[in-house]
Amino acid sequence: MSDVPADARSPGPADATELTLRARLVAATVAAGVAAVVTNPLDVLKTQIQANHALLGSHARDYACPTACATTGVSSVKCAPACELPTRVGDVARRIVREHGARGFWRGTGGALASAFPTVGIYLPCYDYAVEALVRDGMDRDIAPAVAGGGARTLAVMATAPLELARTRVLATKRGSGGVLGESGGRAFVGALRESARGTSGRFSGARGMWTGVGPTLARDVPYSAAYWFAVERCRTYLTSVDGGGDLRDRSVREAAAINFVSGCAAGTVVAAATTPLDVVKTRVQIRDIAPTNFASSTETAPGISNRGIVGELVSVARMGGIEALYAGWGARAARAAPTGAIVLVAYELVKRLN
Repeated sequence: MSDVPADARSPGPADATELTLRARLVAATVAAGVAAVVTNPLDVLKTQIQANHALLGSHARDYACPTACATTGVSSVKCAPACELPTRVGDVARRIVREHGARGFWRGTGGALASAFPTVGIYLPCYDYAVEALVRDGMDRDIAPAVAGGGARTLAVMATAPLELARTRVLATKRGSGGVLGESGGRAFVGALRESARGTSGRFSGARGMWTGVGPTLARDVPYSAAYWFAVERCRTYLTSVDGGGDLRDRSVREAAAINFVSGCAAGTVVAAATTPLDVVKTRVQIRDIAPTNFASSTETAPGISNRGIVGELVSVARMGGIEALYAGWGARAARAAPTGAIVLVAYELVKRLN
């Protein structure tokens, strides 16, 4: 769950003794689980849009049907439905419903949960402890959340990179379309993990294969977390001051939840949209070794993504597809970040209060 934020409060030293690690882990687990299930459909849409842009490559604007695909015979539609490569949210959504029904939107939910629990379980408690220590050592309360968020996210990404890689590959391919309770979902996630370990040659590749895309993931998540924390802290401070001032911890559960909800939505939406190009690079790097026939959209077109660096990939995407390709899936990504930010902030703070 690469975009999951945490509570951006800058706590005082007393919090370290009042709140146990167990309480933090419970809060993180609840927040991660709720957000993963609720926002999975938007993650499916975003990933498939980005995968289709990668498959289309430099021919996105004049793509012709693969030779094995019959045309529909309608002048306004180039390819038969089974061979189309939709790059708009509505078109991708209709294709999912047509081929898998509503349950297709929950493709890879098992993998999302398997990835979110350890990721957020590391991320949120580390953030809490780090921001407490930084504030106690005299760092500015507006800057400490950004520094703590970036550092905590680095640890979480490095520890759970194989799970995120497998989840991305399940979302981009035909596997795991059984929904939340579908039989194929869990097997698809485990299969993607095995393929990552084996690599393209079929031989065990270890960390080299299982940590594919960790660089672009860090390049996306660290600035996202830093910017998110800064934005949330400023937003929460502003909303609290407008509503009478004081400390958010002294507000009622309902008032605190409302402030957290608005802050999480606002910050998540803006920062997620702004960092979409880095998310596009991450997706492309993580799917480049997958055989074309395994993608959610049937095509003979190969991904054609070379092993470039992060900057090189950004330049290549911009040159081939322009702004549209750089910001592929930005709407779904921003729409996903809004409820994710709100759910995690509200759930995490609520569970911590109850412990």
